[in-house]
Amino acid sequence: MTGIRVCLVSIILTIIYVFTTVMLSNLLFHSNSNGSLIKANDKIIGSKLLGQNFTNAKYFHNRPSLYKYKNDISGNSNFPYYSKELKDYIANNYSEFLKLNHNTTPDLNLITESASGLDPHITFKGAISQVNRIVNSSQLNKEKIIKLIQKKSSPRILGLFGEKIVNVLELNLELKKLYAKTTRSG
Repeated sequence: MTGIRVCLVSIILTIIYVFTTVMLSNLLFHSNSNGSLIKANDKIIGSKLLGQNFTNAKYFHNRPSLYKYKNDISGNSNFPYYSKELKDYIANNYSEFLKLNHNTTPDLNLITESASGLDPHITFKGAISQVNRIVNSSQLNKEKIIKLIQKKSSPRILGLFGEKIVNVLELNLELKKLYAKTTRSG
């Protein structure tokens, strides 16, 4: 009988705990607990936390992803640093970047995968290295694009750690607004 009571009390406490944490996370961190979704015209177009496979030359491109940003699969190739496969993969990414970006030297994170293969960010330098391609593809003003990157970039953590980064989806949404303004005024 004692075992049954302990089991019931444990079940009740577990239910209370789960309910409380779900409710608190929804109240205190609503966006995060619901996937940090980004909407446009009341339609979900992505998440701040997951990258997307952008290929249009008029927009910023994300880091390479082994699984093309399919969010049901994550991970990278896990090739060791000395493997021929990894060297070939990076060399291929490098030559593709040079072709698309008119021989601009890429930032390292634009030719290598993130650990998850789903990273939604690129470095500030990575965004800057794509500006000439976007200008050539769209005829937008180069200074406006650079200002847009500066506006959307996040600083280093505590001003010391990591790189300045930019969320590619958010940057491309702002770029889309810039295209709309240019079309209306031109």
